Amino acid sequence: MKQILERDKALEIAQAKELRGDIISTLYTVYPQAVSAATLRSMLRYKGINSDADIRKALYYLSGREYVSVDEEEDYWESRLLLLPCGINLAEDDFKDIGVNINE
Repeated sequence: MKQILERDKALEIAQAKELRGDIISTLYTVYPQAVSAATLRSMLRYKGINSDADIRKALYYLSGREYVSVDEEEDYWESRLLLLPCGINLAEDDFKDIGVNINE
């Protein structure tokens, strides 16, 4: 039972890292344009990605690391997102972040 829980936790962590990478990659494709969180959510859902809560958690992580600027609005999904210089460097593989997995 413990192995199953550990494996599930490892899978959850891997999925969170991949979602963060997908967000960075998606914002990189539209840079220098800012997009709404709702637009990003739609773009990620096209790829078959995750719940609203997972996307918000990933954006919180990325904004805390100063990869993404989140100009929060009262309705979170109307917030404007912009890739910051460190996020561009991350997208261009100039450095690695252990919490972000960018697949090429």
